[in-house]
This record gives sequence, structure tokens and C-alpha cells, in this order.
Amino acid sequence: MFYQLQIENIIKKTISFGLISAVRPAVLFQKLIPMARIFFGLFLICCFFTTAAQVVDPGDAVDFYKAGEEALLAGKEEQALRLFRKAVKAKPDFNAARRGMALCLELQRDYAGAAQEYKQILDRDSLFSRAMYFQAGEAFYKAGKPEEALAYFSRYKALLAWGVDTFSLNTERELEIEEEYLQRLPGSIRACEVSLDSIKFINITTVEPLNGQVNTKADDYFPFLTNDQKLLYFTRKTDKGDEDLYESEFTNGQWSRGRPVRDLNTSKDEGMSTFVRDGRVLFYTVCGREGVLGGCDIWQVEMDQNREVTAMAPLEGFANSGGWESQAAISCDGQALYFASNRPGGVGGTDLYVCERQADGSWGEAVNLGAGINSKLDEEAPFITNDGQTLYFSSNGHPGMGDQDIFMSWKDKDGEWSVPINLGPPVNSAFRELGFFLTADGQTGYFASDRPEESTGGLDIFRFRLDTQLYSRPITFVEGLVIDSSLEMTVSATVSIAGRQDIQVGRDGRFFLCVPAGDTLFTAVSKKFFHPYENAFIIPRWNNRQFYTIELLLHSTFDIPDAAPAIEQDTLQAIAQPLPRKKFVEYTHTVFFPFDEDKMEIEEREKLLAFLKPLQKKDAQDIRIVGFSDDIGTDDYNLRLSEERAKQIALVIMDNGLEVDHIYMEGKGEVKDETTKALNRRVEVKIRVLE
Repeated sequence: MFYQLQIENIIKKTISFGLISAVRPAVLFQKLIPMARIFFGLFLICCFFTTAAQVVDPGDAVDFYKAGEEALLAGKEEQALRLFRKAVKAKPDFNAARRGMALCLELQRDYAGAAQEYKQILDRDSLFSRAMYFQAGEAFYKAGKPEEALAYFSRYKALLAWGVDTFSLNTERELEIEEEYLQRLPGSIRACEVSLDSIKFINITTVEPLNGQVNTKADDYFPFLTNDQKLLYFTRKTDKGDEDLYESEFTNGQWSRGRPVRDLNTSKDEGMSTFVRDGRVLFYTVCGREGVLGGCDIWQVEMDQNREVTAMAPLEGFANSGGWESQAAISCDGQALYFASNRPGGVGGTDLYVCERQADGSWGEAVNLGAGINSKLDEEAPFITNDGQTLYFSSNGHPGMGDQDIFMSWKDKDGEWSVPINLGPPVNSAFRELGFFLTADGQTGYFASDRPEESTGGLDIFRFRLDTQLYSRPITFVEGLVIDSSLEMTVSATVSIAGRQDIQVGRDGRFFLCVPAGDTLFTAVSKKFFHPYENAFIIPRWNNRQFYTIELLLHSTFDIPDAAPAIEQDTLQAIAQPLPRKKFVEYTHTVFFPFDEDKMEIEEREKLLAFLKPLQKKDAQDIRIVGFSDDIGTDDYNLRLSEERAKQIALVIMDNGLEVDHIYMEGKGEVKDETTKALNRRVEVKIRVLE
């Protein structure tokens, strides 16, 4: 009924403009109700025509256009399309008629054709209609071009900050329909990202077993890599059936022979491990030993900076039960634990659950992820991305290619998980795949498979590379240090950060955060015997092979006592001598890039290394790296390109021995300058040195 009233209003208002003749609404409703949203677009054409007619020469173009409207409202889209095309042929810049063509093509399910018509309008007049950017995005998405669709949706989102009077078409009806577009925009953007992620997996060209001596004739599976990708943890099941936790180091381009992880294995079964991204807390599966509630439980292990075990115990709270719990996956910040369990009350077989960490450190109620994720058979081996929005897992209950496949699911704005998508070949095969893992930079994946043509025996660990990072929000691993600036020693304190729970920092002064790249951390510390501290840190995009470090430098309130000990005259004279003062000196360098590239040319790299060499022995305090691009391409693409260029420079600096506490990295996007495009494809490097 709602759409019927809306269409009736369209017809009445259209007639009131004198653009079409009266028709019988009862005849139209049968054809128009299923197409209500598209006819909102038709009404926008009609509204715009009142102004467009003032600039379009009278004659054939106008006549064809009016006839096209009448045909379209009569449900004769093929005839309407021919008439709109004649109007455009008579007047090529007649955007209202071209929009009519796009609507007709959408009705005929020719979404690729509709998308091109929308594109031509916006290329000719970028301020013709804001709503059209959304409509173009939908057409490109339905045409199977999610990347182009994402660009238009993103542009539409950016234009929402502009005043409606900026656009040629800004009728009340367009504003009304934009209310619906605003509701659908987040889901539309996410749908494009999901499609692009799926395509990236399908486009993987090579899946290869790990080189070196990790894979054996035994089962080797459940891989997990440290942030620097130099240490691999995995599970091995020997011929005797015993499962243990193993590790291997990446040296000289090869993985070393796997060895049992010290202090964690027994004669019973142990398996799948996962680290909080701070590298200090590990979760793994323990079976059959004292303290285990069911067949297998999840235990927590605390480690020092050298990965020596300092404490180990079963999880407190409700994560473990009298059933079987295993295969934990911890969120980036350690606050959400995903795992597999066969406890009573599940959907079927082994299900996936999640627990939230409570204020006292225990784990809250285990929540089943539901029938959308879990099936009547087995789901296991979860992996959660750094942003907490994408879940990977193995299942033999969802439609697959073989014995067991790897699937992915996304969390929507309401916290619900999407229908799982099979990653497809070449990751999945006709055999068994499980234990999916993505590195901290989101570009290298690991999993286990027993595909016979490439395995040394049983399950082996495989890897693959993605051309570009997945569409999860970039997360930076931040290590914070609270320091007494006078003594240059770490201190315990309570750190307050806007929008987050207060952090109790121990004597090592250390705390860890997972922060969306580009966010600002507003920090504050109030501690006895120290002045109040406040500071804001802009967190850049980072490769996470090492932490991005921030230092909270506290200043003591202690003064020199009045009754100071007597000091010899010679000592006073020595103290009175002025000490040599240091000053900050800033060194700058610019690196230029080829068109549409984020990789440096050899000559530019050599210039950068020559710039860095004399600074390696200096007291570098901070580095600022800012990337730019020219204005060819979309804003979003140019922003990503500038960020990738800055990232490449940061990697070179980090790999060449320049020790520094603070690195600020940013992509500024495009520079609009028609005369010096080549000079705009650059990264500016500023290094501040204390001399």
C-alpha cells in the first residue's frame, strides 16, 4: 500500500508539471508497484526536466523525451528506451533523457548498460545529482563490478557533507529518496567489500606447501605466526597419535625443522595455539591433564618478552565446560575468545562459540554463534581478523567442495554474522582444509590440507599471497610505555584513554592496544608525585611486524630540598660551567614515484638510502612520512595509493637501521595541479635529529 500511494503521488505531481497526460492509475499500478524504487528515479527526471527544458533547445529532443516518459509510465520500457535514445541523439548533453535510458536498461536487467549511462552523465556533469552516485553504485554492483560500485558508493558518502544546493538536481523528492539511500549505504559498501574479498581468494594464483622442514609424514596443521612472521607455531600429530605444539623459525629464506615448544607439552594431547597480538599471552588446547574439566580445555599462558613461560592455568569463567573445548582464536586486543565446543545445547556436532572477557579477567557466558554459522555437522578452527569483523572457520556442514572446507563470514552493523561463503579453489579442494590464518598485514594466508598431489603425508601446512590487503579496517598494534622522564625509567600508573576503559599499567610501564589506523588516542595520566599528563597521539597505518610505540613521559613534582649538603667551591664552579646545548635539526628528502605505482624505481631507492646513511649514527627523534598522488583517478583510489607509497618508504627506513621512537606516516591523497602531475606523485620524508 505504501508504494501504491507513493506512485500515485508521482503520477499526480508529474501531471501537475504538465509533462504527461492523465492515465488511469488502476492500469498503471499493476505494472508500477513491483518497480516502485525505479520510478522514484523517473520522477526525479520529471522534476529536473522543468529546469532542463530551459537549457535544451526545443524541437525533436524535447518531443522524444516527453514521448519516452509516457511510454515508460505505460510500462513500455523498450519503446521508452528507443525514444530516450532519439532524444540523446538529437541532444547529446541531454542528461535527463540519458537518465531515462538508464532506468529503462535497469528495468530490462541490463545493469552494465545502465551503469555506463550513469557514468556518462556524472563524467559530463559531476554535480548533476548526488543521488545518482548511489544509483550508479547499485548498477555497477549488479553488473558484477564491485570495485567500480565501491568507488561510486564512497563518492556518494563523501558528497553527503556538501550542501544540497551544490547540485543541479536537488528537489524535495531527491532528498526523500536519499533518506532510504542513507539507510542502505553501509550495507551496500560492505557488500562490495565482501565481493572484492571473495574475488581476491578466487584470484589466488599459487598455493604452495611451506618450504624447509615443517611438513612431515605426520599430520602438521593449525598454523599461527608471530607478528614479525619469523616464528611459526603449529600442531603435530605423530604416528603414535599424540598431539603436541611445535615451533619453527624462518631463517635464510627457509623454515627450520619443527621442534616441540618448551614447557607446554606433556604425554597427553596439546594443540592449536593463538596469541594476543601483544605477544605476551598465548591460548592453547590442553587435554587429559589435571585441572581439565572435560576431554580438552583451553588454557592461558603468560610469557615475558623472550617468550619464556611465567604463568599457566585453565581459563577462569565459562569458556570451559564438562564437554570438549579446543581451537581458540583470540581477538586482537584479547577481549573476545572464539573457540569450538561440543557442549550440550549446540546446533549440532562441534559448534563455534564466543566469550567476552570480564572486568575481573574471567570469561563470561559462552554464546553460540547461531545456526547461520553452525550447522548440523562440525564447525571448527575459527580465526578472527584484527578488526573483529570477519570470521574464518572450517566446516563439513555447509555446501563445500570436499571433506572439509574453509569459509568466511562478516559481521553486520547489528552484530549478526552473514551467510558463510566458501573460499573456493585454490584454497579449498576436494580434500580436507582447516586451520586458516592471516598474517598481521592481512596479505599472506596459511592453512592445512591433505591434498595428495602436494602433501608429504597426511595434513601439511600451505601458504598463499594476496595481491592486496583484504577489506577489513586497517588496525595498528600500539605499544605504550609510561616513563618517568627524569629517571628514564618505566613506572606503574593508570592510563585513561578517551572512549576506552582505563588501563592499569604494571611496573614495566607497558600497555598494548589495537587501534584503527588514522584514529587519535587522547591519553591522560594522573599519578601521585607527578604532574598531570595529557597528550594526543595520531596512530598511522602500520605493517605490524613491530609495534608502533608511543611514550607517555611523566614529569616529577619533586623539588630540590632547601637544606642541601654543603658543596665544595671547586664543584660549584664546575657546575656553573654552561653545558653544551643540543638543538633539533630537520633533514628532508622527497621520493618520486612513477604513474599509478607504489614501488620505488631503483634510482629513487638509491637516493633514499644515500639520504639515510649519514643519519644512522645520529640521535633521530622522530620521522614524518607523507605520501601524495596526482589527481588522475578517484579520490579513494588516490588516497590508498598515497598511503601505500608512504608505507613503502617506512619499510625501507625500518629495514636500514635508523633507530627512532616515533614514526608518523600518512597518505594525503591527490594534489590538484595540472602542470606538475609527475611532481605530485611523491613521498616527503622529514627526520628530526637532536644534535
